[in-house]
Amino acid sequence: MLQGPMSEDPQFQTVWAPDEYPYTTTSAVRYVPVTLEGGLIGYLWAAVTDDALDFIPCTSGGSRANNASVKWVHRLRWAKANGITPLQALRHWAGRPEEPLTGYVPVGAEQEAPSLATLEALAASA
Repeated sequence: MLQGPMSEDPQFQTVWAPDEYPYTTTSAVRYVPVTLEGGLIGYLWAAVTDDALDFIPCTSGGSRANNASVKWVHRLRWAKANGITPLQALRHWAGRPEEPLTGYVPVGAEQEAPSLATLEALAASA
């Protein structure tokens, strides 16, 4: 058997990756709807008792909701890098003008779900 640098399994090392909030929690969650052109595309949520925060696309939002997820990942990484807490981040985008990829977060629409699983079921049925 031949030996050499190309016959060995590559060893990858992450040199740098942006910080992210945890994307799961066992806590209750605060959440807001995210709309695009008047239609619901997902929910932005923050854990009540820990550092978790994420965006859940709605099934009915289709590819627009999935595309929004990518943009929300960038927004949430920015928030984490700038020391914004999950609950502050949840409220940060409320009332700002609608953007073509990320949509709109209405002011005063914050609600609470007893668990992330409850919110995920809501997003799957919407």
